[in-house]
Amino acid sequence: MALPKVTHKKKLDVPVRSDKVRSLTAKQEKFAMIFACEDVTQTEAALRAGFSENSAASIASQMLKLNPRVNQRIAEIKQELGVKYEVTFEGHVRKLAEIRDAALSGNNFAAAVAAEKSRGQAAGLYIDRKEILHGRIDQMSKEEVLKEIQQLQEDFPALQAIMQGNLVIEGEATQED
Repeated sequence: MALPKVTHKKKLDVPVRSDKVRSLTAKQEKFAMIFACEDVTQTEAALRAGFSENSAASIASQMLKLNPRVNQRIAEIKQELGVKYEVTFEGHVRKLAEIRDAALSGNNFAAAVAAEKSRGQAAGLYIDRKEILHGRIDQMSKEEVLKEIQQLQEDFPALQAIMQGNLVIEGEATQED
């Protein structure tokens, strides 16, 4: 931070009123809006706010580290956005109902059904059950399983040394065409 210019003038002791906070400059306000609302770096926000290309990085850093008013404004903007775009159960279900009604009035029945189903899912009326199967051994016959095991034993001979003393599956694999 730059030091103040030394003058021979007397200092003025003016108390700062805590109830009156100075406002941000136009560039600082624009910086705060861009930085809070968009996915940009602090330097990009400073450039887009109108600060010079040569000093944008240092000014942005100083504003975020040394200027509590800028940080406070960024926090206020983020809080306002959080309230504006807050998702609540009631609001979500209401919006889905509006989408459903608009789709019905436009004779778009597929969209209306999808919106109504989404409302039901949000309300917990549907249970989504999924069974995830890994591999396909449960769909194979005994001969197919034995054939796959033999193939693995041939493909990975190093496993034979590890498997000494373990159960060895032997059998003839039949080919099915």
